[in-house]
Amino acid sequence: MRIFEMSQRHRTPQIRMINLVDILLNLLIFFIASTTFRSAQTMMPTAVKVSLPEAKSAEEIGKEKIARVVITVTPDARIFLDKEQIGLINLQSALRAAKDKDPDVLVELSADKNASYGTVVSIVDAARVAGIHNITAFTQRSVTGAAQK
Repeated sequence: MRIFEMSQRHRTPQIRMINLVDILLNLLIFFIASTTFRSAQTMMPTAVKVSLPEAKSAEEIGKEKIARVVITVTPDARIFLDKEQIGLINLQSALRAAKDKDPDVLVELSADKNASYGTVVSIVDAARVAGIHNITAFTQRSVTGAAQK
């Protein structure tokens, strides 16, 4: 009894393109679907990375729909107003324009923990001169503060 028939014609191996197209289409759909969910996860600007200081009384943000202006201070004292770099001189006029646009505007200040205290005070002063007294500071919940609750 022979296991292999010698009389069969030898076929050259072929790759079936239909199967590859199906796999590539499924991968494309997966990557499109997974990247759209990632963009809505972050509240802070992705262009400016800061290390926030910790606080025991840190709260979640973004639950209310109000007009807000985000000011970010980097460790090297660069100031960003809604992801755009701005100088301290122009900050007061930009805040005044935001106040004129919406009188109940909220300033959200997120300064790196290594940022200069003088820069933070100057930003708060510019907001108050512009007539904005509703200022919040971003912090992250400390590990020891979360464990005590």
